[in-house]
Amino acid sequence: MAWIDLGIGVLAVVGVVLIPGLLASFVLGFRGLAAVALAIPAGTTIIVLASLAAPMLGIPWGVLPVGMVALAILVLLAALRVTLLRSRAARPILPAMPRAAVLALFGAVLIALVQLMFVIGAPDNFSQTFDNIFHLNAIRYALDTGSVSPLTVGAMTTAPSGNLPFYPTGWHAVATLAVQLTGVSIPVASNAVMIFFAAFAWPVSILLVTRSLFGASTPVLLTAAAVSVALPAFPLLLVEYGVLFPYMMALSMIGVPLAFIIEASGKTGWMQRWAYLIAALGAVPAVAVAHPGGLVALLLFVALVLVIRWLHLLRSGAPRRSKVLATAWILVLGVVVAGSWYVLRPSADARTWGTTETVGQAIGEVLTVSVWAAPINLVVAVLVGVGVVVAVRRRSANDEIAVAFLIATAVLYIVVSALPYWTPRDILTGVWYNNAPRLAALLPIAWVPLAAIGGERLWSALCARTAHLSGRHARGIVATLAVLVLVLVPQAATMRQAVASAHGAFAVTDDSRLVTADELALLERLDEHVPEGAVILGSPWTGTALAYALADRRVVMPHTLMDVTEDMSLLLERLDTARASGAICGALDRLGAKYVLDFGEQEINDGVHAYKGLDRLESSAAVEEIDAVGDAVLYEIVLCG
Repeated sequence: MAWIDLGIGVLAVVGVVLIPGLLASFVLGFRGLAAVALAIPAGTTIIVLASLAAPMLGIPWGVLPVGMVALAILVLLAALRVTLLRSRAARPILPAMPRAAVLALFGAVLIALVQLMFVIGAPDNFSQTFDNIFHLNAIRYALDTGSVSPLTVGAMTTAPSGNLPFYPTGWHAVATLAVQLTGVSIPVASNAVMIFFAAFAWPVSILLVTRSLFGASTPVLLTAAAVSVALPAFPLLLVEYGVLFPYMMALSMIGVPLAFIIEASGKTGWMQRWAYLIAALGAVPAVAVAHPGGLVALLLFVALVLVIRWLHLLRSGAPRRSKVLATAWILVLGVVVAGSWYVLRPSADARTWGTTETVGQAIGEVLTVSVWAAPINLVVAVLVGVGVVVAVRRRSANDEIAVAFLIATAVLYIVVSALPYWTPRDILTGVWYNNAPRLAALLPIAWVPLAAIGGERLWSALCARTAHLSGRHARGIVATLAVLVLVLVPQAATMRQAVASAHGAFAVTDDSRLVTADELALLERLDEHVPEGAVILGSPWTGTALAYALADRRVVMPHTLMDVTEDMSLLLERLDTARASGAICGALDRLGAKYVLDFGEQEINDGVHAYKGLDRLESSAAVEEIDAVGDAVLYEIVLCG
């Protein structure tokens, strides 16, 4: 039944994202792969705009505000279609994908799905990582408050006197809808959203980028499909590390607006560009509210595309006026990118990640496609290397764009991983927290297109070598070798290790990083002892905070990083030795705290956060044990009657 719940959750995510998204794509005139790809950020944009609008209109979060915003956007797009886009020249026409490439895309989605099934292990398992405390509890908070706006969810961890001005909630908005529509648990809904964006959105979007750069030939798209699910750096790294679900969501979508900018910049007239530009602009809210780091990555890639187009324009015989105007727009773009790079940086205390290796090691990881200590990926490394040689020799604008993607992402990764000079490193990578895994995840966006043209060149060479054989035999040999090299070798070697590593972040065991098997068992029967409305005290660093998401019982501290009030501090420092007094009883009453969860001393990320008021509960007269599983104990506070 749990697997059925997960399947229903995935279908719900597909429905809430793709149904309004496909309608928007069709109204704009997109068909085929482009329509499906655009539907992902278009549907997500509708959802995130609805999350912003709902509290302003006084409407609780759910399908109603999503439907209202979808209707408004469809009316707007229809108006654009009959005015600005009414000309036949304005219709976005892209070459159809060969049947083999369509099958390869389905295969890539299936392989990614199987990988993620092995990662989670069980449908209701959840990432046992630091950031997931917030992500899971934020979904419960949205369900309780009726708002998943990026302007309100931050209140979950802040004092009444203040609030986080913005927290990216695209992930939480989609997951909350899945819970509301299906009734599945929060971990199942979270896994459903992960599957949709990691196993579907990513292969579709990166294939669209590859086709926009290098066409729709069968070898190019077959190679791109195979390589898209053979890179541990994305999406599996972000599924394992952090966990960085919102950032993964953003990166899985940026290929769509990037592909449309590539298409638009290659057109000769504005009428041919409008549909692509509108589609690209419409995808921006989806990326930005998923995660600002994804937005900056998108701006970086777009800037590279437009700068290279500009350089080619300057070398062409275009009129002087066109060159001057293009130069002015490039200067404006530079200001926008630089401003975003500065404004969207997280606070200084969040950018403290240091270097992790030497420059030589970082360069070696890029060359062997094994960033962030992933297994060496020789097949993809060879394909990328051949692709770089092909692109450098041909030197078309699109070839230069693909090489520029690789150079930029490689430099950023090497800088964040190994540059010993703090100030220039912070200037270049601070917008991504100076955190190497976040930059490692950008490299696959460059690797896949280059590997695709490398695969096409090797395919042509192999066909030439087998030309003396009969046509059927030659095709059979080439196809067999392609499957063995592109699919079986990376999956059996590199990806097998990456999947096993990621599974360790989801497995529930006696030594789990966040919530052990005993602790989870206690949480699952919490409703037998803790009535609705009662609030539970405990150290969030040991996993007690997840009583909120997993057991639907409020907790004093729903996350590790939050404002600690005077009442909280008093209980955390004095509860186990306290006697009934006005101060203690007043704090208990104001917080509503009636129970305490004790999950021992093991903390997430090997932290040490000693709360003196919670370390002697077993001998305290202030509490009374009412349930326990192994070393996990639930106490009732009896201090003030």
